[in-house]
Amino acid sequence: MKIGRIFPRKTSMSPIDKDCYFGYPPLGCPQYEEIHISVCFTWDIPKIDMLAKQWLGYGKKMRVHGPALDNPGKTFTPGKYLKQGVTITSRGCPNNCLWCFVPKREGKIRELPIQSGHIVQDNNLLACSKEHIRKVFEMLRKQRAIDFAGGFEADRVTDSVIEDLRSLAISQIWVSYDHPNHYKATQRAIERLRRYFKRDKVRCYVLIGYKGDTLDKAEGRLKQAWEMGALPFAMRYRPPELNWNDTFLYKERAWNLLTRQWTRPAIIKSIMAGTL
Repeated sequence: MKIGRIFPRKTSMSPIDKDCYFGYPPLGCPQYEEIHISVCFTWDIPKIDMLAKQWLGYGKKMRVHGPALDNPGKTFTPGKYLKQGVTITSRGCPNNCLWCFVPKREGKIRELPIQSGHIVQDNNLLACSKEHIRKVFEMLRKQRAIDFAGGFEADRVTDSVIEDLRSLAISQIWVSYDHPNHYKATQRAIERLRRYFKRDKVRCYVLIGYKGDTLDKAEGRLKQAWEMGALPFAMRYRPPELNWNDTFLYKERAWNLLTRQWTRPAIIKSIMAGTL
């Protein structure tokens, strides 16, 4: 079946084949059996009606879905809604963190058929069964430039996991530091990883900007991640408002500056070297 896949915006993870479009239909756009409008971010929801109207008539059927519309992700097809090279081998998460939408959207952990890929986007791979994790690592031994972009839960990074990681051609391993209460677990995980991997390969998502957070506290946690031995990345908490302009972080320019600084490795290294 010929499917036209429509996205409100282009990201680093978007597919780029000839049947993939961003925004409105281009001149000379072909006809499709189906039009799929995929919405990843809640702040793109207001664009759906206009996109649907513009694409009406380019396909016999139209489907509107995606994470922003609480699609649980029952299956995964490589290259369909994410670029080639990305794989998702499980959905959901057994945890119930207050700031996370995953359990509400996808439920508890669900293991999917393992598809080849070098960028692993599972929400919580290490929460899967030992047999599933073993099969994922077997698949990854045939890959290069492996990026665990979905991130690891720090408490689940054991010595056994480290031994498995050592057998892979790693580009980046991500751990998450979502709350000050996770400091010790994050520190242990990073210490284990740093025995075998350089700082540039050990990345740390640091959640900032949630209710009660401040600029000083947020920057303090980012610096802690560096001091642990990782290269931090500021992950801004974004409230579930439909329009990005309605979120308080959009209006607070100081948060924008902090985020820009702490998502760029060269700037981060300058800050921590005291040269910026």
